[in-house]
Amino acid sequence: MRKKIIGILLVIVVILGVGMIWLKNPHRTAQGLTHEEESIFKHSFRLLEEQTALYVKENFTGISKIEFSPIIFDGGLKSGDPLRVNVVPVVYDRHGNKAYLGRDAKGEPMLRYGFHQGVEFDFGMNHKEVIFLDNSKTGEAIDVSNEEKLPEDAKVKEDEGIDTSLKVLTDAGQLVGVDKNKSGSPEAKVVYNLEIQKGDYSKWR
Repeated sequence: MRKKIIGILLVIVVILGVGMIWLKNPHRTAQGLTHEEESIFKHSFRLLEEQTALYVKENFTGISKIEFSPIIFDGGLKSGDPLRVNVVPVVYDRHGNKAYLGRDAKGEPMLRYGFHQGVEFDFGMNHKEVIFLDNSKTGEAIDVSNEEKLPEDAKVKEDEGIDTSLKVLTDAGQLVGVDKNKSGSPEAKVVYNLEIQKGDYSKWR
């Protein structure tokens, strides 16, 4: 009987030990992210994607669809390893052509879309999400930490990076009939993407 009791106590000690280790080491997703990291990625990029799509849709004619790659990240899992998180916007014209924003065209480097390149995010006190978009109606960074949809003040008035990218892509013949015009493309379809993948965003197709 005594051996049985000792055995039961050992099992309890092992279970408690495993439980403590599990609590001290955050459970990670299949991509190697904690649930908190996955949440802030999706929250931040949902707002960045909406900001980008609305600017293109409201300021360029000849657009039929705007869609996005998955949220693609690399690094950041070890100390001193910089975190890279990007998304690739894809623009379709009304002739069926498509072009990737954030990719080099005609040898010219293009604007990137992601962490430190359109959006900043981190965890504040009590692990509260802190999210800033780098551009806004005033041209300044704006706090969108508590927003689920893009607020009016976070809409972009002017974005030289997107303007230049679309001009270069049009001049290169990758897009046809796309022009900067305030009449925009109100019928353009927008497809957001909050899937998360690990890898090199520049190789996404």
